[in-house]
Amino acid sequence: MASTGMLALAAVVPIAIAFGLLVIARWSAARSMGVGWLVATGLGLGYWQMDPTWWAAVAIYGVLEALPIILIVFGAILLMNYLDVSGAISTIRWHFSGISTDRRIQLLLIGLGFETIIEGVAGFGTPGALAAPLLIGLGFPPLGAAVFALFFNAPNPQFGAAGTPILGGVNSVIGPDKLAQASEPITKTEFQGLVSAYSGVMTGLTFVFWGALGIFLLVYWFGNDGERSLRGAARATAPVAPFAFVLGTVAGVTQWAVAWFVGTELPSIVAGFVVFGLGLVMASRGILVPRDTWEFPERESWSDKWLGGLSLDSIEDDDPQKEMPVWLAWTPYLLVGAILLITRWPTLDLVPLLQDYTVGIPTVLGYEELEWSIRYLYLPGTMPFIPVAILTGLLYRMSGQKTRKAWGESIRQVAPAALTLVVVVSLTQIMIQSGAYNTGNSVADATNVLLQGVGFDSIDASGFPGMMDALSRAVALGAGGALPAVAPWIGALGTFVTGSNTVSDILFASLQYDAAGDVGISRSIIVAIQNVGGGVGNMVSVQNIAAICGVVGITGREGDILRKVIVPTVIFALFTGAVGTILVYVAAPGAF
Repeated sequence: MASTGMLALAAVVPIAIAFGLLVIARWSAARSMGVGWLVATGLGLGYWQMDPTWWAAVAIYGVLEALPIILIVFGAILLMNYLDVSGAISTIRWHFSGISTDRRIQLLLIGLGFETIIEGVAGFGTPGALAAPLLIGLGFPPLGAAVFALFFNAPNPQFGAAGTPILGGVNSVIGPDKLAQASEPITKTEFQGLVSAYSGVMTGLTFVFWGALGIFLLVYWFGNDGERSLRGAARATAPVAPFAFVLGTVAGVTQWAVAWFVGTELPSIVAGFVVFGLGLVMASRGILVPRDTWEFPERESWSDKWLGGLSLDSIEDDDPQKEMPVWLAWTPYLLVGAILLITRWPTLDLVPLLQDYTVGIPTVLGYEELEWSIRYLYLPGTMPFIPVAILTGLLYRMSGQKTRKAWGESIRQVAPAALTLVVVVSLTQIMIQSGAYNTGNSVADATNVLLQGVGFDSIDASGFPGMMDALSRAVALGAGGALPAVAPWIGALGTFVTGSNTVSDILFASLQYDAAGDVGISRSIIVAIQNVGGGVGNMVSVQNIAAICGVVGITGREGDILRKVIVPTVIFALFTGAVGTILVYVAAPGAF
């Protein structure tokens, strides 16, 4: 029987190769994960001796498990493209430009309000892609716009696109069968609620100081010569700190309360609207607004690094236009929020009714443990994203040409993400299920012949833990009681290389769950820390940085952005680990 260490070394190979191809060779996520899938298949059939039929069933089951996630992504992107093509996004940008001339206030409203709303209803990189051009249009340096579009989205992806990282990520790898193996099993719905609640605790506490930290870094990096020091930045931040702490506290409390008492889909949506509305009222009435307006240095003094290689003329022409009433531009977002709020509100008890409507298959290749279904009235992609998108076209009286453009662009955008998700979920399921039905087969026999031919002993995989189980045992042995402090870095690593909080959860949530069980601490809190860590990694994700650079036209300056966002990334990860440790050992030591 191979040792846990040897099994873990073998099990890490598919992920290590995929990550190496992503980061070093700069392959696409789909290609890199595709190679990882092939390696995991070879290890599963050869070293772990998976029955070929079981391997095929698991691989197919992974593809099916990716479909609900793809529907959510497609629905979110479709709604966003309807708004873009119709002129609603341009109107929203125009609205922001007239709220305040103080750059600190503008950044707080966009970062804590607008980006939180967009993450809640769309996710998948959309907040940064919309916020960065908006900030440039308001007069921010292109480098600063890109940096803070990433910075302010960090506490939001954990509940992005109506809870996709938990609904589509965690739920796809931690199901009823896995939960039933616990000494005191709970249902999938109960576990989802716990992960959501504890994620909300950590992100909610982060929100409290995140706005003030953002303003401090804004001044420290992009202020005048006298402000680009710790003392100078603190002096310029102090007047707006009360405004920042009020909005941050309201955002944090709202996100936590909704995550804890309502559910997974709404924390970012509700928090974003509450903070944005409150911020507009406070800014318009001068409540806690600094007396002196803060502005960037004269544009002529901006360095080439600040401009991201762009000319001043190129960033002064992007003036948003009002193409419809402001209330009408926000209506689709309000509809999405209202539908999710009503259908998920606990006292209305609509969730069980919606979850009864399913379509699926009872078995995959005859294996009853691989039952699959889609709850189409409960899945955010099919209700409300796609219906609201279609209704948006009718509401805005969009022409057939614009409608076709919205659908065509959405299909084009979702295709690479869909391919990546299919490969990643299938890869993860192979790794999770590799410990079952490993009764020996012709592939394993051939592998043994090869092993013996080069001087190694043959293998007998009966009783082997699966790949993910072996990794979790190794992590548990390595981290031990410090697992809560280590967990956010694992989640951040997943997002760093894949660009998705959801994909990070698919890759590592099961591993973290099992590691917590091996250490003997709360599984739900550790998985929540993994989920929050995925948001942490969003700031330094190679794909997210490259996408924002492409949107604002500063491709090639990714290194300048990465060097700045690494600082708040470390702060967020350390804070998450500290809060997670307190939750595990002090506040909620008996949690599942």
